Amino acid sequence: MAQKEKKQRDPNNPRLHIGKFFAWKSSDISAAGVNWILSTYMLVFCTNALGMDPVLAGSLILISNVIDAVTDLVVGYLIDITPFGKLGKCRPYELGILGMTVFTAVLFCCPNISSNVLKCVWVFVVYTMIFGVFNTARGGAQFPYMVRAFDNNRQLIGKVSAYGGIVTTMGAAMVTLSFPRLIKVFGSETAAGLSADGWKKLILLYMIPLTVIAVFRFLFVKENPAIDAGQQRVKITLKDILAMLKCNPYVWTYGIMILAFNIVQNLGANAYYFDYVVGDQAKLGTMSLFSYFMMPFMLLMPFFLKRFGAAKMVWFTAILAVLGYALNFFAGANMGMLIGGAVLTAFLMLPIAYLGNVLLVNIVNYTEYKGLPRQDALTNALASGVFSQLGQGLGPFFVGVLLKASGYKEAVAGTVAAQPDSAVFMIRCLYSLVPLLLVVLVIIGSVALAKLEKKMPEIEPILEERRAQIIAEKANKN
Repeated sequence: MAQKEKKQRDPNNPRLHIGKFFAWKSSDISAAGVNWILSTYMLVFCTNALGMDPVLAGSLILISNVIDAVTDLVVGYLIDITPFGKLGKCRPYELGILGMTVFTAVLFCCPNISSNVLKCVWVFVVYTMIFGVFNTARGGAQFPYMVRAFDNNRQLIGKVSAYGGIVTTMGAAMVTLSFPRLIKVFGSETAAGLSADGWKKLILLYMIPLTVIAVFRFLFVKENPAIDAGQQRVKITLKDILAMLKCNPYVWTYGIMILAFNIVQNLGANAYYFDYVVGDQAKLGTMSLFSYFMMPFMLLMPFFLKRFGAAKMVWFTAILAVLGYALNFFAGANMGMLIGGAVLTAFLMLPIAYLGNVLLVNIVNYTEYKGLPRQDALTNALASGVFSQLGQGLGPFFVGVLLKASGYKEAVAGTVAAQPDSAVFMIRCLYSLVPLLLVVLVIIGSVALAKLEKKMPEIEPILEERRAQIIAEKANKN
């Protein structure tokens, strides 16, 4: 029994409590469902169900995400200076997940009215609330919340991120596999042909259960106050922020990598591709099923994380993604090739989406190592928040501009128009060559972050000694 307890306390093999683990991942499942629906169908909903110009729709999304990037920094700063209260430091911000699910339902309830101005106002305001307010609050607090919920233990956070990726992927699969097929049930063979009323009913079917699932993290996962007790000071000054940006180049490296990744994830070209190239929206759900063949790889992620590190895993899966996007370019409507491309490109999402927190722990630990406040929330807000939101906005914007330039014809009075060959070819490029080029930036960034990861075994013992000394000094003063 003593040996068992000793093993549980071993920092190199920390125990992950199963109840706390599943409560933590509940919010991620809901957020993944919301983000997938919006990144995949938001633009096609605007251009076809509402009849908006693709450049106009893409521009509204881009402007909203630029605003979101600014609010990310503000919220990140507010979280860093928030004192540890009865509910914790970051936990109250988690309630933003409820706003995400509720306002997503509101977004797709936009009436198909004749006034383009009112449509634009509705889409812009509601979309900005989803990402500029609610997602900003939740996303800005998520990383520092995780650090405090799991004791700032890199090995434990790695376990939560790796095994949590399996849970999030399986939960999100309920949305990604069923949603394209249910489009037919609500009135159309294609996403482009679904009416505004059909979208409303379909979205409500998903948002109600996702809202219920979302609250378990807030209800059951508390924070450890000892992390803040080991800090020399709580107040963050502008001088600290500028010093962090100057002395920690890894913040920028990670940010650019996240920017490229989020542009890829938010192009939304797959909905157009399966309408106009494959000709069957339901096959998107079929193809999504095969992308989950990488599940055995996810089970081995903790082993690969320990053996190679998170950055090298990003590098390797990015190489696979390049091959997958190259395959997509030549696939056309060939489902065998498209499935192969989907499997290869799906690997890239895993380490970035689920191990990004491990990379961020390295980055904020490096900031602390340089003698500055950790600035967990602000670093997350800049590296993940700002660059992520810019990527989310630039993706649909690029699609809108490129589709318009290629001659794409939006729906008129609910009638789906036939597309010229130039528009179909552009859709093929947006599904293959454009993301391929962006993934190259991910490869470059992962190489630089691997160098930082290699330094961590030397840095972490120094930080632990400093924190223990600060806590001892505070105890002596009291």
